[in-house]
Amino acid sequence: MKTIKIFDDKNYESHWKKHKRDSARGIIFSQGKLVMIKSEKYGEYKFPGGGIENGETHADAVVRETREETGLHVIPSSIREYGRTLILRKSINPEEIFEQESFYYFCDVQLDIISPVKLDDSYEKEYGYKLVYTCIDKAIKANEKLLNIPQIPWVQRDLHVLRTLREEVCK
Repeated sequence: MKTIKIFDDKNYESHWKKHKRDSARGIIFSQGKLVMIKSEKYGEYKFPGGGIENGETHADAVVRETREETGLHVIPSSIREYGRTLILRKSINPEEIFEQESFYYFCDVQLDIISPVKLDDSYEKEYGYKLVYTCIDKAIKANEKLLNIPQIPWVQRDLHVLRTLREEVCK
């Protein structure tokens, strides 16, 4: 899978232990719009997706996370690779490096089935994520204004992926 971008804050010591968290994220275009989740608290746009659980494939994680965060049902046979990002930065834990590799996949959803959303208790409920259908430029403009908010560090990652998609896919 191609590397879209590596984000390395270089704010850690190389000998520190690593806390690695891989995630899978869906890139879904439906009815001429991009499917994303948007927080009511900060207004950022995120690709649906999240952590890959033990024993779970990337495809399984995309299907599960998309359903939990949006209620939409991904068609497993439609999942195809797009690219990956890598984040390296000082963890919230002392002397630890946080490493997150996010794998992005194009996928299609069933338009006739929507399940109840199941946001997790860590921050998703607090931030009030909702399913939105948006144009890519609207998501880019919104996320550009939110780059310096420490509570939503993923904005930089998803903004870069949005810009890359606009250049490569939405020509």
